[in-house]
Amino acid sequence: MDRMLKFAVKAVVVLLLTLMLSAPLVSGGETKTWVLDDFEDGDLKAAAGLSWFLLADDLMGGATEARLEVRPGGPSASRHALGLAGRLGAGKRSFAGAWTSLDRTGRSVDLSAFEGIRLRVKTQRPLQVGLRGSFINYMADIEPGAGWRLVEIPFARLTPLGKVPEGTRWNPGKIENFGITTPQMPSAEDRPAEDFAVEVDDIVLYGPGKGSAAPKALQSPGTTFVLPFTPKAEIPSKGWIELATDPAGDGRQPSLPDATRLEAIPASADGFLWLRVTLREPPHGRWMGVNAVLDVDGDPANGQPWWGANTAFKFDRIVSVWCLSVEDGCEGMIGVADADQATTGVLSDDNGSAGLKIAIDKERRAFVVGVPRDVLHLKADPVRMLVAVGSALSFNDDVPGEGAATLR
Repeated sequence: MDRMLKFAVKAVVVLLLTLMLSAPLVSGGETKTWVLDDFEDGDLKAAAGLSWFLLADDLMGGATEARLEVRPGGPSASRHALGLAGRLGAGKRSFAGAWTSLDRTGRSVDLSAFEGIRLRVKTQRPLQVGLRGSFINYMADIEPGAGWRLVEIPFARLTPLGKVPEGTRWNPGKIENFGITTPQMPSAEDRPAEDFAVEVDDIVLYGPGKGSAAPKALQSPGTTFVLPFTPKAEIPSKGWIELATDPAGDGRQPSLPDATRLEAIPASADGFLWLRVTLREPPHGRWMGVNAVLDVDGDPANGQPWWGANTAFKFDRIVSVWCLSVEDGCEGMIGVADADQATTGVLSDDNGSAGLKIAIDKERRAFVVGVPRDVLHLKADPVRMLVAVGSALSFNDDVPGEGAATLR
């Protein structure tokens, strides 16, 4: 009888533990939640409608190779989970993480109605999880462990990373992104290259109250767009004119795109200005980084100084394609803006993504951008310009590196 009683008690304890691991964790009273993603739909789109994207040190010239995917299985009865895996590069700074926007157009959102983040994690290496607002990452540590674990991180645990203004504190009123990543800060000593694998599931924001509520988006315009890649058949094959060349090997980072040639079709039959930048090596397709900066009024003395290598050039209008490959195309800061907007971080004006066409041409080792001429506000003939290339986060090289190309 005693043995039966012990068995029954043990069964009840196991049942309670199972329920605790499969049910939402509640911190006193009822809890309001917003499900950022439970991955049950099997795709890489989060609740806001934008995709999860991969951020790793390769965007800054590092050697990390990583992949992001929705995998079958997960904790308890889950059908899918997010998988992040690959090989961290050697050196002092190597990292890889999965991030997503909290609003469909990348606008800031107000998280004041929430108190923390809850998620399930499977990792055998240290991680950081947190939120990004106003170009600052606010993160908390997650220690490695065996199997799936339910982790709850109150916002009070989030601290700013990196060099930030003195007195910077967590502020839930203006947040753009959620992310989970291997530690981002450089180590004191070089680390060897090593494989890693992380799985994540059931990511929610929680707060006092009950029911479900999405974060409130602020009124300022968003800067994030998703643009499908243009099929090769829609890119003109004839009419290209060489505008400028640039030496190979003069980029800031040897592993990032290095421009060697700029070509254009100034006015094609479809009303576009087409630009093609040949690179030293074939682009890999994980991301695309292009800026075209133009002196549209014919006065080289006014406008804003370009912030790349060719700092003597001043521009009035800028075309930006800084994006990461996702399921629907390329997601990031895409659009056309004037110089004053660009200096405040706004790279897309009221035209949104401005009807741009973009392509990564691996065969020609090139980035291709098509721009409707009517959004450029061209006033001069000829127009002076240059094009810069890099990753979706880092500038690397200009063509031309001095002076300007002339577009007639």
